Amino acid sequence: MAANDSVFEIGLAMAGAISAGAYSAGVTDFLFQALEEWERLKREKPDTVPNHSVCIRAAAGASAGSITAALAAVAIAGGLQKEAFAVPQAGRQRYRCVLPALYTAWVTMPDMASPEGAPDLLSNSDLEDGDPPRSLLNAQVLESLTEMALRLPGPQGEAPAPPAYGGDGLPYLAKRLHLYLTLSNMRGVPYRVDFKGDGTSSGHYMMSHGDRAHYVIENIGTHEGENSWLSSDPKISLRIDTAPQGGGELDPAWRAYGLTALASAAFPVGLAARPIASSTGMYEKRSWPGPQTTGEGFSPSWPSDWGANREFGFMSVDGGLIDNEPFEYARRAIMPKGRESNDRSAATAPGAVLLVDPFPEPPDFSAEDELDASIVQVARSLLPMLKNQVRFKPDELAAVLDKECSSRWMIAPSRQKAVGDAGERYAIATGVLGGFGGFLDESFRAHDYQLGRRNCQRFLQKVFVVADDNPIVCDMRTEEGNQTKTLKWPQAAFDNPDFRELKDDGKYYCPVIPVVGDAVPEVALPTWPRIDAARLSELEGRIAARADYVVPKLIASTSMSSWKRWALRLLWSTAAKGPFMDFVHASIESDLIRRDQLADWSSLGESARLVLAELTAPGFDYRTVNGAKGICRATHMNEAEVRSALGQLRNAHRDLVWSGQVGNQECWTLMKHRPGWLARNNPLGGEPSIG
Repeated sequence: MAANDSVFEIGLAMAGAISAGAYSAGVTDFLFQALEEWERLKREKPDTVPNHSVCIRAAAGASAGSITAALAAVAIAGGLQKEAFAVPQAGRQRYRCVLPALYTAWVTMPDMASPEGAPDLLSNSDLEDGDPPRSLLNAQVLESLTEMALRLPGPQGEAPAPPAYGGDGLPYLAKRLHLYLTLSNMRGVPYRVDFKGDGTSSGHYMMSHGDRAHYVIENIGTHEGENSWLSSDPKISLRIDTAPQGGGELDPAWRAYGLTALASAAFPVGLAARPIASSTGMYEKRSWPGPQTTGEGFSPSWPSDWGANREFGFMSVDGGLIDNEPFEYARRAIMPKGRESNDRSAATAPGAVLLVDPFPEPPDFSAEDELDASIVQVARSLLPMLKNQVRFKPDELAAVLDKECSSRWMIAPSRQKAVGDAGERYAIATGVLGGFGGFLDESFRAHDYQLGRRNCQRFLQKVFVVADDNPIVCDMRTEEGNQTKTLKWPQAAFDNPDFRELKDDGKYYCPVIPVVGDAVPEVALPTWPRIDAARLSELEGRIAARADYVVPKLIASTSMSSWKRWALRLLWSTAAKGPFMDFVHASIESDLIRRDQLADWSSLGESARLVLAELTAPGFDYRTVNGAKGICRATHMNEAEVRSALGQLRNAHRDLVWSGQVGNQECWTLMKHRPGWLARNNPLGGEPSIG
């Protein structure tokens, strides 16, 4: 049989995720395990497995996705470093990871309160030099883990040398691997559009804050053939054989590479903004991820006295703020030359974009008409409105109208126990506190790493498929009205039900990336992680200590007079710290209860936990059952279900819940917050907050 020279192009898109980058890292980890095993069997048993090729040509990342993409490119170039579970499970996947640098960077190191006493996100080492605070959390820890993850260990055993050590390029990567890391440019890039009228010329000025860095890793793979959209775009090139190895200082170019990935993940206020040293030349003739394929003639409107290609530095915050799912960069990267779209049919698609998205949930949407708004409500809505609008992509809505589309796929968290199972309400453990809660405990991140590996395994086995007459499988030709089909795969592989499956539509489909060898044993569904009250208390103590350190320094950095700063410090220590910590405690405890991640309440049924979470949450003094912002609305349960859950809470814990009349409403709260008669009826006490 002739060699199969068909290549399926892949562009990876890694969505923003905060601590749920642990999930994206797990997906990436298993993806490379599967690719490596497939290539090994193509060499050792060529007649038994599919013989086409894939080419990962580009990866586009936002926020945590940028860190995952940037670190994974270096890690895989150093070769797989397989680490087995300490306690293996019979018949299950034996490896917890094959890229331990990713595991350490996403699971082991980024903790709010490290049990081993190692530097963590709540330590104060970032403030020792007396500078004003740059973030609520200690972002220096992220610098340390990035530098660690970029340093390559030596090749394992007698395996062939990987690309980073001068070996051959990886057969599933492009020779020039392109990485797009989204940034939110605080300085902005100015543009001018000229208009003509009445014999004069005038301009309309705009400012772009949605930015990105474009890196290309040279000699990491084997596949040539990139399109002009990629090749013409200004970029920073790094040779993979110069990647950091062992100890010593990082090369400045690779250090900048790692810090750029951190800049993409600099969640505003929570993590420190990062400086980016660029130049105006990087913005000239830029390739844009829209209908216009190149930026020729579409240059920024720099100040007239700047000259050509001068330095341009700016501070960047989270790239996901503006572009959290950089799908279009990945799509443009794999677009065939001279085309404006990719073939989407399962029979003809030559490539696909894979979006890894740990948080595919929709934005909050109010089901009620809202015909009035206070100043506070308007102010509170502005940032979510702007964020949602800049992420709105009409082109993507148009593409989904094609129900047969086989050129775009998504891997998202699912805790299905079996194929066809509906899964559980909350699949991802790091979703606590909007994604920051994954930093609360290593067990949350370890769960999501394994869930990512499991979901990727099933995705490759059951979802990521093409028709069995796709060019990677067969050569279909029409001559004189007759169609002939010439098989490209080995016959044994084509006949193997593991590689060719009959679907519900009556057609046969084949995997793009076969799961073979040591990638076949099932990745076990990880145990749902929970922390106990002792760990929660430890975390809150560390948060209080960090706040006590940060707040005075924040006050000291203001331009107020010394006596005003003294008054603010006194106000914090005597009146504000207590309510602040009460809010922190209620917020964390409520979300942990809601998501069944607090061991103390795991025995409750789901409905009872959801109701208890609402009673625990900050924001209201009392809750009604079916008021405008009552428990029914918040939990999407009906009144009978809510009252039944309240009864369950009382039966399980007699002193947990209080109910009574507040004003003329039946209200509920936790017993520890129960009001006395004066609190409920004192006209001088102000109106209570009732939801």
